Amino acid sequence: MRNKEIFLSDISQGMLESTRKVLGEAFNYMQIDANSIPFKQEYFDAMIANHMLFYLNDVTAGLKEIHRVLKKGGHFYCSTYSKRHMQEINQLVKEFDEQITLSDRSLPQIFGLENGEEILKRYFSKVEKRLYKDALSVDDAQALFSYIMSCHGNQMDMLAERMEEFKSFIEAKIEQEGAIYITKEAGVFICEK
Repeated sequence: MRNKEIFLSDISQGMLESTRKVLGEAFNYMQIDANSIPFKQEYFDAMIANHMLFYLNDVTAGLKEIHRVLKKGGHFYCSTYSKRHMQEINQLVKEFDEQITLSDRSLPQIFGLENGEEILKRYFSKVEKRLYKDALSVDDAQALFSYIMSCHGNQMDMLAERMEEFKSFIEAKIEQEGAIYITKEAGVFICEK
């Protein structure tokens, strides 16, 4: 790409440092809150938000900022997932203990495949949704356990005294079924200003 600059941003400095270690110095790294993007109006030709709009404290403010710094005719690509995405993991956890939640809020209700197009049409002249159908077949109990423990819910507190029991529960499920099927239902919105 001739005469182009690429900025990689995140609200987390740690995430930026991890990314820099992998990708090196070919990019500009900036810690940015998407609700307050420190660039002039119509600065960027294209912007990408990969599975992150639902984490914003204010999606409306974030999209207004993205619209502000995107050039006329510029493109905004944002990925998200549906309410059905990885639903089997929630079902598995609830089967073990109804009290466990893996997220303190329903992220796809904030910005998901079901409502994303309607939200984006307030800010962009063209919005196209492309679905990515996929699935996982997980036969590694430790990997599934680690993923569940990394979620943003109450599972750490709820399982503090029962981790080994929960691990054994997952192992037994995999032993019984051979693997755990997990729906992946994600997609991307391609928007033009």
